[in-house]
Amino acid sequence: MSRRVPTAALATVFLAGLALPATPARADTPQPSIGVGTTRLTPGRPVTVTGTDWPSGATVQAEVCGARALRGSADCDTLRAAVALVAADGTFRVALVAGAPPSRCPCVIRVTARPGASGAQVDVDLDGQREAALPSLAPAPRVDVVRAHISGSPGLAELFGASPHRTLTVTVRNPGTTALGRAPLIVAWGTGGTADIPVSAPLTTDLPAGATRTYRVPVTLPVAAFGRYSVGGTYGPTKFSSATDVYPWGLITAAGLSALLLVYAIGVAGRRRFRERPAEAAVPPPDAVGTETAVELAGLRAFLARAGNGDDDRMIALHTLLRHASGKPELTDRQGLDDLVRLLAPPLPSRPRDTTSAESDEPRNARSQEVR
Repeated sequence: MSRRVPTAALATVFLAGLALPATPARADTPQPSIGVGTTRLTPGRPVTVTGTDWPSGATVQAEVCGARALRGSADCDTLRAAVALVAADGTFRVALVAGAPPSRCPCVIRVTARPGASGAQVDVDLDGQREAALPSLAPAPRVDVVRAHISGSPGLAELFGASPHRTLTVTVRNPGTTALGRAPLIVAWGTGGTADIPVSAPLTTDLPAGATRTYRVPVTLPVAAFGRYSVGGTYGPTKFSSATDVYPWGLITAAGLSALLLVYAIGVAGRRRFRERPAEAAVPPPDAVGTETAVELAGLRAFLARAGNGDDDRMIALHTLLRHASGKPELTDRQGLDDLVRLLAPPLPSRPRDTTSAESDEPRNARSQEVR
């Protein structure tokens, strides 16, 4: 019984939790909003549009629209649209020149984050524009994008990092039985599969029933473009997209060759330094050290015996011998040479004193006595 009571209590608590109504999650994320300097607009004069709580780094487009933009871009003055970049804190500021939208008022200023996306809008009054009844929300006319592709081959300058130039070709068709009015063509490019940087597109014309139109839009990509770029947009309510790959092969090849030349130069310098390194002197075996030393000392004694008659001559001769034998002219330790002469030189034979040269020999005899 003591084991079943806790289990039953836990089961009761669990079932009670399931019976409680779920608390809906609060939407803490603020929605994008816009503000205008004035709600009374005059065609041809600018108005300041500001925004808060927009995605950081996004490109927004502001435009004046009629009929409260119920039909999207078809009701907006896209020719005078203004584009701005959202700052890191989610705000933007742009000056928009008011113009006459293709639809009658009531008018609004609409801001979208990218072509064809929903955004925010605020009601405004436009001088000189009469208001009309809002159009009925009939189904949007159907427009088919038959083909959207990018053409163009890289030039020599593009291979070394210049701005790539491509052409976007968009072919649209009206599959309905009624003619369609002038629908806006909006084109943008970007990286990572998102096209959010606007491109100037040509004006469109009316599209009769069953007719086909082809529009060509020049697209210029940034300097040193590398990788895959997406190019897309909307024609009326229909979206389209395409992509192109851009690689500056000339610049990449030049960088690779520079790296190979640097490695080759380092290798040549290393081999040259190794060849110019002096060969190390051969070390005689231990058994031959004593014998060679004795032979060298005996030869040195014989050389000193055949040298001059004075200590200076012996020291000069010994210095010359050691300098040529060692290859080190800087060996000039005179005190060491004096000690070496005193140890190795045989005793000098006595000579009769010459009275005529007593004064001249006195300094030499004094030096000889000092040496002995």
